[in-house]
Amino acid sequence: MKKFFVFLLFPMIMLCLGAEKELDLSNIKYKIVYESYSNNNWDIYIINADGSNKKNITNTPNIHEMYPKVSPNGKKIAFVVDTGEERNRGRDLYLMNIDGSNRRLIAQHGRQPCWSPDGKYIAFTKSESTRRFSLESWSTKGLFFYNMQTGKITEHPETTLEHLYNLCWSPDGQYIIATVLGGMGFKHTNIAIEVKGSSYFELNVTGCRPEFSPRGKYIGWGPSDRQFNIAKIDLSKRPPVADKDKIPFLYVTEGYEVYHLDWSPDGKYIAFSFGPDGEQNVGGMAPGWNICVAEVATGRWKMITFDGNHNKEPDWVP
Repeated sequence: MKKFFVFLLFPMIMLCLGAEKELDLSNIKYKIVYESYSNNNWDIYIINADGSNKKNITNTPNIHEMYPKVSPNGKKIAFVVDTGEERNRGRDLYLMNIDGSNRRLIAQHGRQPCWSPDGKYIAFTKSESTRRFSLESWSTKGLFFYNMQTGKITEHPETTLEHLYNLCWSPDGQYIIATVLGGMGFKHTNIAIEVKGSSYFELNVTGCRPEFSPRGKYIGWGPSDRQFNIAKIDLSKRPPVADKDKIPFLYVTEGYEVYHLDWSPDGKYIAFSFGPDGEQNVGGMAPGWNICVAEVATGRWKMITFDGNHNKEPDWVP
């Protein structure tokens, strides 16, 4: 497969072509989990950051597991499970240990989980319709919180929240950022939602899937199917992201896509999905897609999977 990557480095702008072979990832101590499809089944895998020691941690031939999100202490994974086919398909939210053991249902019709920074809560949305299944990531209604200590679920004070996806909790615990598509009076934008309040506001970020850096000083997002940007963010300001602070980080040529940006726990690397034009949504078919890792300071990158088995939604293990 022929690849053409153009990196615009952050914070320094320069061009770097074909840097894949120059990056050594063997000293990174963090692992990565991701969703992958083979033999007509979605499973969750864990892999070293350099691509070694890949392991299937769900390994269920008749059940689809996807969208893994690792707890802040690295011991648990929240994920979604799809059962049934076509209109009878259903999606629920589960929890398991990092090795795949002790899995349990925590919310029927749950989607798009993310962890609070202290690991005490899992925020998630629910399917917009429980009668007709949709693979669309934005097909959601409401915002909910699962209490890890009590097992109870509560809804966010603002009950009009809808069509949210890619939830990401701010490191200070005060906000959740997300993409909203065709809901709450928005056509397509990224917003911040107060965790304990009822207000929400735009980030001034066009595109989708915003993700905080570990300290919450920066966000990364995709302004298009073929690009990532990085910007400073200050949620005490309106707007939180200034136009002057938006910096292009990565770009791929037409016919290829990049999605699912995720910062490493030390903020030095970004994991992402890359491949020919495909379906970026959870459970969508993306043949030829692989997981890659880029070094933030230099823009050097490397593919760490090579099977092209619809590999998507990477998440670092702290």
